[in-house]
Amino acid sequence: MTGRFTRRDILVSGVGAASASLLAAPAIAQSWRPSKPIRMIIGDAAGGGTDQVSRIFVEYLSKKLDQPVIADNRPGANGVVAATELKNAPADGYTLLYMVGSALMTQKILHKNLPYDPVKDFEPVAAQPVAGLPLIVNVSTGVKTMDQFVEYARKNPANIGTYGAGSLAHVGVAALERFYKAPFTAVHYRGSGLMWADVAAGSLQGGIASGAVGMNVIQLGKGTALAIQGRNRLSKYPGVPTFLELGAPDPGLSLMSVTGILAPAGLPDSIIDTISKLAVDAGRDEATWEKFMIAGAEQRAIGRADFKRWVTEEGPVWSELTGKLELSPN
Repeated sequence: MTGRFTRRDILVSGVGAASASLLAAPAIAQSWRPSKPIRMIIGDAAGGGTDQVSRIFVEYLSKKLDQPVIADNRPGANGVVAATELKNAPADGYTLLYMVGSALMTQKILHKNLPYDPVKDFEPVAAQPVAGLPLIVNVSTGVKTMDQFVEYARKNPANIGTYGAGSLAHVGVAALERFYKAPFTAVHYRGSGLMWADVAAGSLQGGIASGAVGMNVIQLGKGTALAIQGRNRLSKYPGVPTFLELGAPDPGLSLMSVTGILAPAGLPDSIIDTISKLAVDAGRDEATWEKFMIAGAEQRAIGRADFKRWVTEEGPVWSELTGKLELSPN
């Protein structure tokens, strides 16, 4: 198989609607019922890892709220394009945002003239913890271990794709370069779908992003997974060690993130709490949880309070690390 791979070759199959009824659950007392469709802005390109997870929430919320929740992909600029859309929307519950939580933590560092305050202008609603991210290299490099890839990078171009500037993957590439003292170069995409296609085609030497989508590169015989950026191994990659296991304790190689639902600041608590509870219920519903696992999830969704706690506790860590690594939006 030669040439550039299409998204159809690389992306995992879309998660279809469940044919069986959702498991019975206690009735939830909701003080808010939407009277028209809801727009879910997605800060990722169609087919990317964040997009796939967001659409599982979209499907579940649509069923439970008895109104269509419409996915609207707005990738670009580390989530700035999508977040600007939310900032300009009324705080009435009919416009929400789904994006990578870490993007909010790095935007102030990477973009000096944001049209919003990432913390003050948005309200965390619910989140899906992000599993670790695999580093997968194209088989043409001939490497099978991280040590071999380091030696390769010292003698050859070693371009590693990410799903966006300021992303967890971007932090990972910068941390790799710092820890291993090798000239790895981050190449940023608007989402992971096209990036993984370029890894499979050999246009990139490697990539770091969603393991669910990246697995297709391996199954096509075009990639080898070397290590996991994160604190734990992945169920889909049980034989692949974390960077910590390989003796690389750089915090940028073990940092974790979330993807989540955000609302405009000022949205009434009754609306936020309704959506938050439904999002958590989605992770508890076994039929829906199967879809999350197909998309690469390894932990169930968290609600409003835990998401806010993550922003408060992890935000300063992200900001400090981003500054130390001297990340650039380019």
